[in-house]
Amino acid sequence: MNLKQLREQSGLTQAQLAERIGCDQSVISRIESGQRAVTLQRLKHIAHALDIPLTHLLADEVA
Repeated sequence: MNLKQLREQSGLTQAQLAERIGCDQSVISRIESGQRAVTLQRLKHIAHALDIPLTHLLADEVA
């Protein structure tokens, strides 16, 4: 599952997730679209904000 799917599954908008982790909505948009690299530290914050294990964000998608 990708970040957008996980965020939507948590019932959050990009703006709400951004507020929870202390960044701009545009940062979330760029991460979701692959236009911005994301640090492990930011991934930890995102996982915490979504209340999911970090491994959910690190796992490869299975076709």
